[in-house]
Amino acid sequence: MTPENQVFDQLSLGVMVIDLDYRITQINEKGAWLLQVNTEDVVGESVYDLFPDAPEEVRHVERTLRTSKEFTFDAVPFQWGKYNFYFSIRTRILENNGEVYGAMVEYNDVTDYYEKEQRMRKWMEDMSVNVIPLSDGLALLPLQPTMDQIEFQYILDRGLQNVVDMKANQLIIDCSTLSTVDIVFFEKLSKLIQSLSLMGIHVTISGMKPVLSKLWVSSNLPPLHVKFFTNLQVALKDLNNK
Repeated sequence: MTPENQVFDQLSLGVMVIDLDYRITQINEKGAWLLQVNTEDVVGESVYDLFPDAPEEVRHVERTLRTSKEFTFDAVPFQWGKYNFYFSIRTRILENNGEVYGAMVEYNDVTDYYEKEQRMRKWMEDMSVNVIPLSDGLALLPLQPTMDQIEFQYILDRGLQNVVDMKANQLIIDCSTLSTVDIVFFEKLSKLIQSLSLMGIHVTISGMKPVLSKLWVSSNLPPLHVKFFTNLQVALKDLNNK
C-alpha cells in the first residue's frame, strides 16, 4: 500500500471516486464501511450496477459527473434497501489540465446529529407555542426568540389549537423577550391575531420594545383592534380590574 493510500484510508469520512463511465476507481475504508461493501468487490464496478435501486435523489456524485456541478448537503436521507441513514454529502468534479476525468464524493453518517437537531427543533417549536393558562378564560402566549428561526405556519396552527383547547376567550401575547424580528414576522403575527379575533378571542399585546414598535409602524400593516401594554404586569392588572 502506498503512503497516499494509507492517508486515504485514515480519513474520518468516506471518499469515493468514479470515472467517466460511472465506475468506482477508488473508495477508502470508511467509505466502504458506510456503504456496507467490501473494497475489493466494488472497485471497477459501475455504481449503477452496484446500487441499481438507489433513488435519483441520492445519486449526487453521478449528477456531478453528468452536469459538472458540485453539491454540498448537510443531511441527505439515505433511506432505501438496507440503508437507513442521513449522510452529509460533498461532491467534486475531477479535472486534469482542464479535462474532466471523473468525480468524487465525500460523505459521512450524520444520523445521530440530524436526529438530535430535529429533537431540538421540535423542542424549540413547542416552546414557541407554550400557551399558559392564567385564570378561567385567560391565557398567555409568551413569544420566544426562536420564533424567527422556524416556520411560522407551525406556530399559527399549533398556537391556535392550544388556545382553543384551553377554551380561552382572552389571550395575552407577550413580546418582552423579542429584540429583533423582521416585517414578515409582523405580517404573520397579524394573521395570528386576526384568526384569534375571528374565533371570538380578545387579544392583548404586552412587552413590545420601542425598536419593534417602530418596525411595526413602518411596515404599513393594517391597524389591529387590540390593546397594547408596556409589560405583562400592567396588562394583567388591566384585565383583572374588568
